Amino acid sequence: MTSTAELVTSVLRGERAAFAELVRRYERLVLTTVWSVVKDYHLAQDVTQDVFLSAYENLLTLRSPALFGPWVARIAERQAALVLRRRQIDACSLEAVSEIATPPEVEGDEAEFHDVLAAIPRLPQHERAVVLLRYVDGHSVRVIAELTGRPVGTVTKQLSRALERLQKMLRRVEL
Repeated sequence: MTSTAELVTSVLRGERAAFAELVRRYERLVLTTVWSVVKDYHLAQDVTQDVFLSAYENLLTLRSPALFGPWVARIAERQAALVLRRRQIDACSLEAVSEIATPPEVEGDEAEFHDVLAAIPRLPQHERAVVLLRYVDGHSVRVIAELTGRPVGTVTKQLSRALERLQKMLRRVEL
């Protein structure tokens, strides 16, 4: 399996197929990150496309190719916040945004994914970040500790607390 750093290097050499692989690997992370801000599944899909376009256009500014995931997640957070601000400026209240934010009806594992996705934004920011890095982006606890600048024990505890919170939230949904 080609590493993220190798894929980024390939993209910088002009290999577009390598960027398609980066999109495949990080699409769920970006979509989840955007959705946690805008709370609208279809809008999140549109913003996700914009995020990857921006990432492609600005790839030369990435200092460490191995950190593509956290870098693209930060782009996603900024673009999602910008879109949300624009919607608010356009006289669309937060209540109206949350009313149209329900994901489409799906079955099985996809439905469970949407339930978890809906619960993640309710986590505290520090827990949300480690959950996204661990379970969406697939980073190890050690790598998350390096990315966030926190001790491994702190990351482990934040993940544990976040999972407990998510379980409680999802149990309430089932009742």
